[in-house]
Amino acid sequence: MNINSINMKPVTTATTQKTASQEVSSDSISLGNTSPSGFMNNLNHLRQLSETGKIEGTSSVGSKEFWVNQATHMTDFFAKVSKDEVDGGFYTHIDSTGKVSNENEKFLMPTSRQIYSYAATYELTGDKKYLDMAKHGVDFVLSHHMNKTDNGEVFWTQRVDKKGNIPEGSSEDSLAINEQTYGLTGLIAYYKATKDPEILEVIKGGHKFLTEHFTDKEKGGFFDSVNSGTFEANKTKSYNSTVYPATSALLDMAEIAEGDWKKEVMGQLKELSGDFIKYFPDPSTGFIKENFTSDWNEDWRGWQKQPEGTIGVTGHNTQGALFLLRAERLLAKEGLLTDEESKAYKDSAKNILDSILEKGYDKQNGGWFDVFVRETGKNMWHTNKAFWQQEEGYLATLAMSKIDGDPKYKEATDKTLQFWDKYFMDREVGGDRQTVAQDGTALTDPKGGPGKSSYHSVEMAKLALEIGNW
Repeated sequence: MNINSINMKPVTTATTQKTASQEVSSDSISLGNTSPSGFMNNLNHLRQLSETGKIEGTSSVGSKEFWVNQATHMTDFFAKVSKDEVDGGFYTHIDSTGKVSNENEKFLMPTSRQIYSYAATYELTGDKKYLDMAKHGVDFVLSHHMNKTDNGEVFWTQRVDKKGNIPEGSSEDSLAINEQTYGLTGLIAYYKATKDPEILEVIKGGHKFLTEHFTDKEKGGFFDSVNSGTFEANKTKSYNSTVYPATSALLDMAEIAEGDWKKEVMGQLKELSGDFIKYFPDPSTGFIKENFTSDWNEDWRGWQKQPEGTIGVTGHNTQGALFLLRAERLLAKEGLLTDEESKAYKDSAKNILDSILEKGYDKQNGGWFDVFVRETGKNMWHTNKAFWQQEEGYLATLAMSKIDGDPKYKEATDKTLQFWDKYFMDREVGGDRQTVAQDGTALTDPKGGPGKSSYHSVEMAKLALEIGNW
């Protein structure tokens, strides 16, 4: 998540569309025993569910074919509109029509996330064109975003110009932990696909920098940022410094690490998830806390501190619950959790998810709202829905439905996916929409930016298939 993806002003629209709950929807569509007109209606509906061009057989919502089609829909679109054939890498800024709106800025996070998307789609399809696209991004990142210290640590410059030069003044920006770990996201996925030893060394260098400079060796966890010149830490902690390092890098890094390195990564995952369980749940509201001092005292700041109360992010609650469930599964498999600890992970995730499902989920239309006042549970500023929060809400309820079995999770999963596919997937232009209104009405905003590319939709597809096999 990037702060730019949170809408903090109300948006009004004069257009009204039929809501998803008013549509008759099914997990499967039969193409047999229908009239010619009925056949075409079913086929057109099928195309809406799995649009990548040619339809090959029935692709019901949530099936493997459905998710592969979503991944290729996204990566094919971004390959077409964002690739810089002249200077390398990918353009960051893509407008609502699929055109480059700013050629002069390229950001690390959307580039790394595109690399992830191409590598993941290659693994899903075996089509080498996606691996070639991933390499196109990797080459630019290693040449222009990567920095190395004398002892082999790797850190990342977030913003460069079209040719990869660092803009004047930006070298003095602090190094935010979520930006640093997202710099590894694409490389880890690319290494999984290629087993390139040089890429592995870069990943190890990035992890070493994270461990050496962001770790709080006294109170546990990671700090939010470090000074780009001195590497001295800014002594605050937050959701960004706890959950994002795990979900953007460490969970996947654990799959490629071996020996002592793997033990270190697993130890960090257990520490972060333990910190989350200990400090984040808020009994007074049911929602999570998101900002802390260095010694884990609640410390709301910035736009999340308002006269109405403290502002929670729906997607942080669902993603936090999903993080606990994914971490529990991985750590338990490695024999690193007792039965009591495993239960604590699941119970904490369930409590958070139940609270946000009651207040942050649109029971009428399906899908997840954006920001809310934690003390009251009421929406703040608007009732819009952001793309990345649909992914987190869908995956969290999918995972909990596998573990708990309560039908309310399956219902939320199904309605979210139907809303997502109907209103967020842009079948005309390509890609996915960044924000829609409560009823699904499309709002004008970019397809790509510093906090958005093809990543969330492709990660949604990849993890949905994995969690589906739990």
